[in-house]
Amino acid sequence: MPIVTFIRHAETTYNANKIFAGRIDCELSEKGIEDTIKNFNYKKEDFDVYYCSPLKRSIDTLNLIVKGIDKINIDDRIIEISIGDWEGKKKDNFTNELLNNYRNGLYTPPNAETTIEVDGRVVSFISELFELFDDNTKILVVTHNGIMRSIKRNFVSNYKNIMSSNLESIVLDRNNYNYYLNNKKEEKENEKCK
Repeated sequence: MPIVTFIRHAETTYNANKIFAGRIDCELSEKGIEDTIKNFNYKKEDFDVYYCSPLKRSIDTLNLIVKGIDKINIDDRIIEISIGDWEGKKKDNFTNELLNNYRNGLYTPPNAETTIEVDGRVVSFISELFELFDDNTKILVVTHNGIMRSIKRNFVSNYKNIMSSNLESIVLDRNNYNYYLNNKKEEKENEKCK
């Protein structure tokens, strides 16, 4: 079965200053660069395929995690959530309740992408990976916290924390994909019964 390892990008200057980045193309912080170099020692042969968000912080993180990659597949479906009017704003401008509601998909900031929209593109991306690649393919994907939240909501049965720290990873295999498919099947059956 394909094994897909998702890693959230390293700390950015926005993360360090507790600012919402969203689609703003910010830089990695010095700490983010150092943490990545210290914690990862992958060789390009460790994975068969590499995917990345188009934002610089993800591309830079991937190039620090694995040196000398021949081909990186950039995919817009795993770009960070557009958070509309919140982008560039300090997180302490908002109440904990509002922040938690946002992170749990219960609130959408003005002019932002909805949870349903994000989940749609993330599910499309992951479904394509499981349909496209054979059972022995090892895939590395570098992406964002918003995408990691969507993965947890849709593909992980017992996640402990909806948030992902910088450089946190989630590994998906065929069991996670089947978990998603079974949940979708149950949802459709429940809709028929209404």
